[in-house]
Amino acid sequence: MAKERKSLANTFSLVAIVTVASKLVGLIRDIVLLQAFGTSLISDAYNYANLFTGNFFILFGGLGGPFHTSSVAILTPLKDKPNNEMASTIGQIVFYTFIVLLVLTFIGYWLSPNLVRLIIPGTSSNANFIAKLWQETTLDLRIMLPLIILAGLIGIVYGIMNILDKYFLPSISPAVSSLVLILTVLVFGQKLGGLSLALGTLLGAFGQFIIQAYILAGYKFNDFYKIGQNTVSFFKMLWPAAIGTSVGQLNIYVDSFFTSQLHEGSWTAIVNANRLVQLPLGVLLTAMLVPILPRFTTYVYENKTDLLKNEFNKALKILFFLSLPLGAILFALKTPIIEILFERGAFNETSKALIVTALTYLIPSIFFYVARDLITRVFYAHKDTKTPYYIALFAIFTNFIFDYLLVKPLGIGGITLSTTIVTFINLCLLYFFIIKKIGSLNIRSIIKPVMIMIFSSLSSAIICYWGWIYIIGLISNSYGLVGFVILKFVCVGILGMAGIIIYLFFCYILKLDEIAYALKYLQNKLKIS
Repeated sequence: MAKERKSLANTFSLVAIVTVASKLVGLIRDIVLLQAFGTSLISDAYNYANLFTGNFFILFGGLGGPFHTSSVAILTPLKDKPNNEMASTIGQIVFYTFIVLLVLTFIGYWLSPNLVRLIIPGTSSNANFIAKLWQETTLDLRIMLPLIILAGLIGIVYGIMNILDKYFLPSISPAVSSLVLILTVLVFGQKLGGLSLALGTLLGAFGQFIIQAYILAGYKFNDFYKIGQNTVSFFKMLWPAAIGTSVGQLNIYVDSFFTSQLHEGSWTAIVNANRLVQLPLGVLLTAMLVPILPRFTTYVYENKTDLLKNEFNKALKILFFLSLPLGAILFALKTPIIEILFERGAFNETSKALIVTALTYLIPSIFFYVARDLITRVFYAHKDTKTPYYIALFAIFTNFIFDYLLVKPLGIGGITLSTTIVTFINLCLLYFFIIKKIGSLNIRSIIKPVMIMIFSSLSSAIICYWGWIYIIGLISNSYGLVGFVILKFVCVGILGMAGIIIYLFFCYILKLDEIAYALKYLQNKLKIS
């Protein structure tokens, strides 16, 4: 087990570092897009079109998506068997995935005007505005529809790389997509307007697939047109997983339905608030869930339930330990962070107010989000995708209810508060059903350390918030626009580091075990006796 723990830590570190680089490129992409188009009709149209294409690409083709998890679950047992069996299975999976998604792409092209009107009713909007929004969204949607095919192929390639312990390219490849989009907007943004967003996204996805497709060259795909038992098992697992992911996506469609009745740019604000939350969260979840899913799957395959539970609790504590202070500091410093990152070009005070409001109610979901995604992997390791599917289905109903109740009194904040509430309900239901499947997870053992983490996080957030209030009263914009932005950046950086130090200090004096583990790990890495 010591060797396994070290392996998990090393893999976590590698994937985290590479994913951070990829996420930073994604952040630069968001800065460029908001500076170019702000929270406007053009950016709203692109982000609405992304509901059917870009989001599909990320959710279905990303790490932890249904194609990735199904590939890992089916191909892991074949790793130690003759190579021709694995090659035949991969060939069949890739071939039939391409055929099915190609058909869906053509259907989506035909139905795109109807889909746009269904998701964006805009009942409270100006008639001319909503007509133009429909037109722009439909055009963007049709350009980006091939992302549906690429999502499935990239997800399968991710799964193959995962079981072969190749983590670098899957973690860094999203940066390629972001870089292509950035270049397209910078070069053609003024000339093509919103079309540059759609074209850049499509070209970036092609680039992401091309740099990873080499892994398929190592296999001879004999009988790829046949359907073997492993391929049947893949699609049996994929179907409910894909439906479950789609059902989860329907929550976003519910949100967009209600958001279309709000101020112009509201949907763009929600999208970017989600991306800011996902910046630290996505790094942690990707770094943990990529190596942990094959391990969970192996424990289930070998019927080692106790080891599975121990690994789950360890992974959950690591995720809480890392995500809670980041979420707390982001909450305390959200306004200056948004000002530093985005407040220039077409991004104005209204844009800032929208994103700040969305973030205020969305950040608390981080605590529930990490636990929910980790428990879901336990179900996937048991090849049970139906239970998360039914729970996600129930989440649509609850999300609709909370959106309806909260959107009028809270506006854009009501949409993101609903997301937080639904994430909590989803987590509770997953926990209830996993206990019925494998017995107690011994969650009581982590209550005390988690309470220490929460207390330490709140302490760091309070100090960061009042520290900024004090500092902003001392500095002014007399340094010039660029100088003022740089000064604010330095101050936020110092406060952020101070918040982390305060968090670690309280964790240390309250004797949190993770501090001792972290120090021991660093000593081993630095070879300090």
